[in-house]
Amino acid sequence: MTNAISHCKNSFSHNEKEGNLMTQVLSIHQKNPDKRRIKEVIEIIDRGGIILAPSETGYCFIGSASYDSTHEKLLKLRPGHPKNKPFSLFCKDISQVSKLAYLTTQTFRIATRAWPGPYTFILPCTKNTPKIAAGPKRKTVGIRISNHPIIQSITMEIDNPLLVTSITDDEELLAQDYFDENNVHDFWWTNVTDICKQASPGIIDLAIKNDEIVPIKVSTIVDFSQEPPEIIRDGGWDLDFLGLK
Repeated sequence: MTNAISHCKNSFSHNEKEGNLMTQVLSIHQKNPDKRRIKEVIEIIDRGGIILAPSETGYCFIGSASYDSTHEKLLKLRPGHPKNKPFSLFCKDISQVSKLAYLTTQTFRIATRAWPGPYTFILPCTKNTPKIAAGPKRKTVGIRISNHPIIQSITMEIDNPLLVTSITDDEELLAQDYFDENNVHDFWWTNVTDICKQASPGIIDLAIKNDEIVPIKVSTIVDFSQEPPEIIRDGGWDLDFLGLK
């Protein structure tokens, strides 16, 4: 394991060394994540660290929702993000979700079809909702259960939900034809090295690399805190099975 993690400044090409990056980089196989390496990731999260990880909707920043400092660090990584706009949660399963948010019978049925997957549900808070993830007046929370093998491996082995944000906003992605899968992108948000260079120094504790192509999409957001539910953002994923059209 001592060779599994390296510093960015030592692990990339000469040109990438010039960034003088100090974030640790850990290679994890996407289809069969190594449990020992996942454990190392979890140890960093458990002590309040921030991880850069691949997901089914691109790279994201994640940290434990049990630390107030996680919210502060994510705001530094996403300076354009409104301070009063909450970040979403990654949960391990619907059982965990039901402790953190209210699920009606209808919402539960839809959730079992959507999750795990690239769908963020805005749900009414409970008394157990992490404070840093709650929306205005602590009424709502955004929650997702990821179907990405690495994120799944992390969430299933950690007790607390994870606070998560994409590495950039959807307006910037749309401006760069982010949803056009026919284009081969070389933007900074598709590459671990470039993301590290863009980030505020000293905040990302660990960056996870794999050999798979990270999809270039955002999650679909559905607000179930109101009736009828409303699609807040169409991420380009299937909507028919949600029964909301």
